[in-house]
Amino acid sequence: MRKIELIELVSDYLNGGDGPDDLKGRFHDQVIKKHVEAAFNGIVFKTYMEGKSYADYSVLDAWARNYPLTIQALSAGKGNVRLPYPPMQLPNNMGILQVASSTDLSLVFAYRETNSNAVFAALEVGAVSTKPFFYLEQNATGSGIETHVLQLEKVPDGCTEVKVKMIVPLEVVDDFDQVMIPAGKEDMIIAQVMDLLRTKPPEDNVNDNKASR
Repeated sequence: MRKIELIELVSDYLNGGDGPDDLKGRFHDQVIKKHVEAAFNGIVFKTYMEGKSYADYSVLDAWARNYPLTIQALSAGKGNVRLPYPPMQLPNNMGILQVASSTDLSLVFAYRETNSNAVFAALEVGAVSTKPFFYLEQNATGSGIETHVLQLEKVPDGCTEVKVKMIVPLEVVDDFDQVMIPAGKEDMIIAQVMDLLRTKPPEDNVNDNKASR
Protein backbone atom coordinates (compact mmCIF):
# COMPACT_ATOMS: atom_id res chain seq x y z
CA MET A 1 0.00 0.00 0.00
CA ARG A 2 1.00 3.63 -0.34
CA LYS A 3 2.29 5.48 2.71
CA ILE A 4 -0.67 7.89 2.67
CA GLU A 5 -3.07 4.94 2.69
CA LEU A 6 -1.40 3.53 5.80
CA ILE A 7 -1.64 6.89 7.56
CA GLU A 8 -5.31 7.25 6.58
CA LEU A 9 -6.01 3.71 7.80
CA VAL A 10 -4.63 4.53 11.24
CA SER A 11 -6.29 7.97 11.33
CA ASP A 12 -9.68 6.58 10.35
CA TYR A 13 -9.42 3.94 13.07
CA LEU A 14 -8.48 6.46 15.76
CA ASN A 15 -11.21 8.91 14.76
CA GLY A 16 -13.92 6.38 13.86
CA GLY A 17 -16.42 4.34 15.81
CA ASP A 18 -13.88 1.65 16.68
CA GLY A 19 -11.34 4.08 18.08
CA PRO A 20 -10.70 4.24 21.85
CA ASP A 21 -12.57 7.04 23.58
CA ASP A 22 -9.45 8.40 25.28
CA LEU A 23 -7.79 9.02 21.90
CA LYS A 24 -10.69 9.71 19.56
CA GLY A 25 -10.49 13.08 17.80
CA ARG A 26 -7.66 14.36 19.98
CA PHE A 27 -4.77 14.38 17.52
CA HIS A 28 -4.04 16.19 14.28
CA ASP A 29 -3.30 14.08 11.20
CA GLN A 30 0.31 15.31 11.18
CA VAL A 31 0.78 14.08 14.74
CA ILE A 32 -0.68 10.71 13.78
CA LYS A 33 1.64 10.61 10.75
CA LYS A 34 4.75 11.09 12.91
CA HIS A 35 3.62 8.34 15.27
CA VAL A 36 2.87 5.97 12.37
CA GLU A 37 6.45 6.51 11.14
CA ALA A 38 7.84 5.84 14.62
CA ALA A 39 5.64 2.74 15.03
CA PHE A 40 6.72 1.34 11.64
CA ASN A 41 10.40 1.79 12.43
CA GLY A 42 9.99 0.37 15.92
CA ILE A 43 8.25 -2.76 14.68
CA VAL A 44 10.95 -3.34 12.06
CA PHE A 45 13.61 -3.10 14.77
CA LYS A 46 11.64 -5.54 16.93
CA THR A 47 11.46 -7.90 13.94
CA TYR A 48 15.24 -7.62 13.56
CA MET A 49 15.71 -8.56 17.23
CA GLU A 50 13.43 -11.57 16.78
CA GLY A 51 15.41 -12.65 13.73
CA LYS A 52 18.66 -12.25 15.66
CA SER A 53 17.40 -14.43 18.51
CA TYR A 54 16.60 -17.24 16.06
CA ALA A 55 19.56 -16.53 13.74
CA ASP A 56 17.05 -16.18 10.91
CA TYR A 57 16.93 -12.74 9.32
CA SER A 58 14.57 -13.86 6.56
CA VAL A 59 11.76 -12.41 8.71
CA LEU A 60 12.94 -8.99 7.51
CA ASP A 61 12.38 -9.81 3.83
CA ALA A 62 8.70 -8.89 3.90
CA TRP A 63 9.59 -5.34 5.02
CA ALA A 64 12.15 -4.86 2.23
CA ARG A 65 11.90 -3.73 -1.37
CA ASN A 66 14.17 -4.41 -4.35
CA TYR A 67 15.67 -1.38 -6.08
CA PRO A 68 17.33 -2.04 -9.49
CA LEU A 69 20.23 0.43 -9.71
CA THR A 70 22.86 1.05 -12.38
CA ILE A 71 26.50 0.84 -11.35
CA GLN A 72 28.19 4.20 -11.89
CA ALA A 73 31.85 4.93 -12.71
CA LEU A 74 32.48 1.23 -13.36
CA SER A 75 36.16 0.61 -14.07
CA ALA A 76 38.62 -2.19 -13.27
CA GLY A 77 36.04 -4.05 -11.25
CA LYS A 78 35.12 -1.06 -9.08
CA GLY A 79 32.02 1.11 -9.17
CA ASN A 80 29.40 2.76 -7.01
CA VAL A 81 25.65 2.88 -6.63
CA ARG A 82 23.80 5.88 -5.24
CA LEU A 83 20.85 4.70 -3.15
CA PRO A 84 17.47 6.39 -3.71
CA TYR A 85 16.84 6.39 0.06
CA PRO A 86 18.96 5.88 3.15
CA PRO A 87 18.60 2.33 4.48
CA MET A 88 17.12 1.81 7.92
CA GLN A 89 19.78 1.98 10.61
CA LEU A 90 19.93 -1.57 11.93
CA PRO A 91 22.92 -3.35 13.52
CA ASN A 92 25.39 -4.99 11.13
CA ASN A 93 23.97 -2.93 8.27
CA MET A 94 20.91 -5.19 8.16
CA GLY A 95 18.88 -2.36 6.64
CA ILE A 96 20.44 -3.64 3.40
CA LEU A 97 19.51 -7.30 3.15
CA GLN A 98 21.13 -8.12 -0.17
CA VAL A 99 23.06 -6.68 -3.09
CA ALA A 100 23.01 -8.95 -6.13
CA SER A 101 23.50 -8.80 -9.88
CA SER A 102 20.23 -7.91 -11.62
CA THR A 103 20.84 -10.58 -14.27
CA ASP A 104 22.09 -13.29 -11.90
CA LEU A 105 20.61 -13.18 -8.40
CA SER A 106 22.94 -15.98 -7.31
CA LEU A 107 25.80 -13.53 -7.74
CA VAL A 108 25.65 -11.81 -4.36
CA PHE A 109 27.96 -9.10 -3.05
CA ALA A 110 29.25 -9.63 0.50
CA TYR A 111 28.95 -6.81 3.02
CA ARG A 112 32.18 -5.39 4.41
CA GLU A 113 32.44 -2.67 7.05
CA THR A 114 34.32 0.41 5.87
CA ASN A 115 36.87 0.28 8.69
CA SER A 116 37.77 -3.32 7.83
CA ASN A 117 39.03 -2.54 4.32
CA ALA A 118 42.57 -1.86 5.54
CA VAL A 119 42.61 -5.16 7.42
CA PHE A 120 41.48 -7.18 4.38
CA ALA A 121 43.97 -5.37 2.17
CA ALA A 122 46.78 -6.62 4.40
CA LEU A 123 45.57 -10.21 4.35
CA GLU A 124 46.40 -12.69 1.62
CA VAL A 125 42.73 -13.65 1.35
CA GLY A 126 41.98 -10.09 0.31
CA ALA A 127 44.19 -10.49 -2.74
CA VAL A 128 43.18 -14.05 -3.64
CA SER A 129 39.41 -13.99 -3.11
CA THR A 130 37.27 -13.12 -6.13
CA LYS A 131 34.10 -12.65 -4.05
CA PRO A 132 32.53 -9.29 -4.91
CA PHE A 133 31.80 -7.06 -1.94
CA PHE A 134 30.30 -3.70 -1.03
CA TYR A 135 30.48 -1.18 1.74
CA LEU A 136 28.24 1.77 2.58
CA GLU A 137 29.36 5.38 2.63
CA GLN A 138 27.18 8.04 4.22
CA ASN A 139 27.58 11.67 3.17
CA ALA A 140 29.90 10.33 0.51
CA THR A 141 30.17 13.71 -1.26
CA GLY A 142 31.49 15.47 1.84
CA SER A 143 29.13 18.33 1.04
CA GLY A 144 27.10 18.06 4.22
CA ILE A 145 24.14 16.81 2.21
CA GLU A 146 23.22 13.34 3.40
CA THR A 147 23.88 10.88 0.59
CA HIS A 148 24.20 7.13 0.76
CA VAL A 149 26.45 5.37 -1.71
CA LEU A 150 27.40 1.72 -2.05
CA GLN A 151 30.99 1.25 -3.11
CA LEU A 152 31.34 -2.01 -5.06
CA GLU A 153 34.58 -3.90 -5.58
CA LYS A 154 35.53 -6.98 -7.59
CA VAL A 155 32.47 -6.46 -9.79
CA PRO A 156 32.29 -9.40 -12.24
CA ASP A 157 32.59 -8.72 -15.97
CA GLY A 158 29.25 -7.94 -17.55
CA CYS A 159 27.58 -6.86 -14.31
CA THR A 160 26.35 -3.31 -14.89
CA GLU A 161 23.26 -3.24 -12.65
CA VAL A 162 22.49 -4.55 -9.17
CA LYS A 163 19.31 -5.15 -7.21
CA VAL A 164 19.55 -3.73 -3.72
CA LYS A 165 17.07 -5.27 -1.31
CA MET A 166 16.69 -2.86 1.57
CA ILE A 167 14.35 -1.57 4.26
CA VAL A 168 13.68 2.17 4.15
CA PRO A 169 12.67 4.28 7.17
CA LEU A 170 9.07 5.38 6.72
CA GLU A 171 9.81 9.07 7.39
CA VAL A 172 11.99 9.41 4.27
CA VAL A 173 9.40 7.88 1.92
CA ASP A 174 7.10 10.17 -0.06
CA ASP A 175 3.43 10.03 0.95
CA PHE A 176 2.45 8.48 -2.39
CA ASP A 177 5.25 5.91 -2.57
CA GLN A 178 4.59 2.23 -1.98
CA VAL A 179 5.69 0.84 1.38
CA MET A 180 6.29 -2.81 2.14
CA ILE A 181 4.15 -4.10 5.01
CA PRO A 182 3.70 -7.82 5.69
CA ALA A 183 0.10 -9.05 5.60
CA GLY A 184 -1.65 -8.56 8.92
CA LYS A 185 0.92 -6.12 10.35
CA GLU A 186 -1.37 -3.11 9.89
CA ASP A 187 -3.15 -3.99 13.15
CA MET A 188 0.21 -4.12 14.93
CA ILE A 189 1.05 -0.63 13.65
CA ILE A 190 -2.33 0.69 14.85
CA ALA A 191 -1.79 -0.83 18.30
CA GLN A 192 1.73 0.62 18.51
CA VAL A 193 0.49 4.09 17.49
CA MET A 194 -2.14 3.97 20.25
CA ASP A 195 0.54 3.06 22.79
CA LEU A 196 2.73 5.93 21.61
CA LEU A 197 -0.12 8.44 21.71
CA ARG A 198 -1.09 7.41 25.23
CA THR A 199 2.43 8.18 26.43
CA LYS A 200 2.51 11.52 24.59
CA PRO A 201 2.67 14.47 27.03
CA PRO A 202 -0.58 16.48 27.19
CA GLU A 203 -0.76 19.50 24.95
CA ASP A 204 0.12 22.84 26.51
CA ASN A 205 -3.02 24.96 26.28
CA VAL A 206 -1.63 27.87 28.32
CA ASN A 207 -1.47 31.11 26.37
CA ASP A 208 2.10 32.26 27.03
CA ASN A 209 1.42 35.52 25.17
CA LYS A 210 -1.46 36.45 27.43
CA ALA A 211 -1.30 40.13 28.31
CA SER A 212 -0.77 40.81 32.02
CA ARG A 213 -3.09 43.13 33.90
